[in-house]
Amino acid sequence: MSTGSSGAAAEWRAHWPLALAALVGYSTIGLQSYGISPFVSSLEHQFGWTRSQVMLGVSVSNFTGIFLNIVIGLIVDRFGSRRVALTGLVVKAGSFALLATATGALLNWTLLWIVLAVGVVLVQSTVWMRALARHFDHSRGFAFAFALSGTSLMAIFLPAYATWLIQTQGWRMGFVGVGLSWLVVTLPVVFFFFREDRGPKPAAPADAPAPAATPAAALPGLTFAQGLRTRAFWLLVISFGCFSFFSMTVATNLVPLLSETGISAMEAAGIASIMGLVGIVVRLSVGALLDRFPGNVIGTITLLMPVLGASILLLDAPGAILLSVAVAAFGAAIGAEMDVALYLATRHFGLRAFAALFNAVITCGAMMAAIGPFVGGKLHDLTGNYDALLATIVVVMSVGALAMALIGRTPADFPADLESRAA
Repeated sequence: MSTGSSGAAAEWRAHWPLALAALVGYSTIGLQSYGISPFVSSLEHQFGWTRSQVMLGVSVSNFTGIFLNIVIGLIVDRFGSRRVALTGLVVKAGSFALLATATGALLNWTLLWIVLAVGVVLVQSTVWMRALARHFDHSRGFAFAFALSGTSLMAIFLPAYATWLIQTQGWRMGFVGVGLSWLVVTLPVVFFFFREDRGPKPAAPADAPAPAATPAAALPGLTFAQGLRTRAFWLLVISFGCFSFFSMTVATNLVPLLSETGISAMEAAGIASIMGLVGIVVRLSVGALLDRFPGNVIGTITLLMPVLGASILLLDAPGAILLSVAVAAFGAAIGAEMDVALYLATRHFGLRAFAALFNAVITCGAMMAAIGPFVGGKLHDLTGNYDALLATIVVVMSVGALAMALIGRTPADFPADLESRAA
């Protein structure tokens, strides 16, 4: 067995509970994206809202994250991930359940989503991946992929589960049931197993004493200011921003989009679940590939998949098979892109200010994610269909793929003189 293979196996033997807890905990991030889609029709009928008014809450939540992401990143870098993660699970699941109290007033709807935005930033990827990056080096790409598969699991089960709750219990109890179910499942697992400083760190010498905690300044990598000066940071901002526009827009509109092709709500939810199934397979495959091949090449290929999916959906009467292929293409991109972005960030920036730097990338992504759902809803209100949105996705994802291709290979180390790597 090679040194890399033996090192990866040792990391998993020692830290698989941490990776499992990260997978379960990170699944919660998908509540608002995959969870709101089945409720769209009920909210429109209950309150007489337009599609864009329903999506206004999602956009407000993502916009609020713009002001919180970097702050949360600095808190995670200073105090660690565990406390933030446990708090985030309660806030995120609880705030999603509170959507059941919507009164029909847009101000009330907006305020509920602002509360949910706080939960979003407390369970976002950097909270979980920072802990994994400290324990996985030889198998970091696959460890990230494994944990990030939590959102793919959400995409598989949540649309059908939420649709069933709505049909049997009503939309208000649907919100409550989804939120509380995820809290009951995730909180015990994260509480008992998500302990980022337990056990040895990767790549440590055999005779070196294991410190109780590693100060952020002692970790390898760039400072926050240094990271902002690299070309990789700004290209990640562009590519991740394009991806965020696509992923949030598609996830929140997928079930109604499919329903408008003439299939039932449950059939639409079933086809939508393909996105999660494909996402898991692609995510784990890409995670393994990232440990062996250039991440920017893998990222470019996956960012082009939504171009294929949107093009299929622009066809007249594509049919169930082509609908499934389109959704699978979306799932491939959603399953892979966060893994690629996180992996490239840890390799280009290191761990010293990783949470703050990647949260800055997420902040820019949040701007696009805030625009996406509202734009999607508005285009639907104006045209009566999703064709204009699908055409927009083709253009946006082509730009994102180009930016990813230009990032280049990851550096071998983090030299003190960064001028040669500055943008």
